[in-house]
Amino acid sequence: MATPSLKLRLHVLGSKIHKWLAIFVGLQVLLWMGTGALMSFLDLEEVRSEHVVSRTSQALPIDASLPAWVENRGSLASVTTRSLDGKAVTEVRKVDGTVSLHDPSSGQKLSPISAEAAKSIALRAWTGPRTTIAAARIIDEPVGTEFRGPFPAWQITYGDEASTRIYIDAASGTLGAARSDTWRLFDFIWGLHIMDWTERDRINSWWLLLFGIGGTIIALSGFVLLANRMPRIRRRAKRRKAA
Repeated sequence: MATPSLKLRLHVLGSKIHKWLAIFVGLQVLLWMGTGALMSFLDLEEVRSEHVVSRTSQALPIDASLPAWVENRGSLASVTTRSLDGKAVTEVRKVDGTVSLHDPSSGQKLSPISAEAAKSIALRAWTGPRTTIAAARIIDEPVGTEFRGPFPAWQITYGDEASTRIYIDAASGTLGAARSDTWRLFDFIWGLHIMDWTERDRINSWWLLLFGIGGTIIALSGFVLLANRMPRIRRRAKRRKAA
């Protein structure tokens, strides 16, 4: 009996590896496509329970104990004294979402914060290798997918290799989004993954739904074809026909 050639043995080995690997990989593809299709059917607001749970700020009682310079006409959500850039400030937040900073003693308005204050806050927040502030500018509209508010905000760019930027709320001085080249690469890949090339946050687009359903069908049909190619299954089928 002739010994199988090396080429034939490699072909058989490669075929077996491909067959069994396709089972495990194909199962994951089926899960990815199937779950992706199911997620596309779900309403994101319902997933987050935003249709039944309100996160609207509640007003402080009219008789709440407040600094003498604060007027409460039923529109205040909170009055908080906190630290900002190493100094004490009082943050007044209203029910409509507007925020202002004041001197705790006199009530003098401190917001919107200046560019120098924003730079100082950015440097205090930095924990990486020593760097500088490369640029600072005020923005009043979304910056691509990097930042979508609140506005106005300070965009502070560090001088590091990753071109890191942070966004600081000009009204409250609080830190917002922090973005770097790594985040931008991830954001691009995420957009490709969920097939949302503009907003990057829509997991129920028709494109994703159609490709998810199509991929699920492909994966299922692939398992059917794989099963039909299994030697044992083919032998059993032949025996049934012979019988």
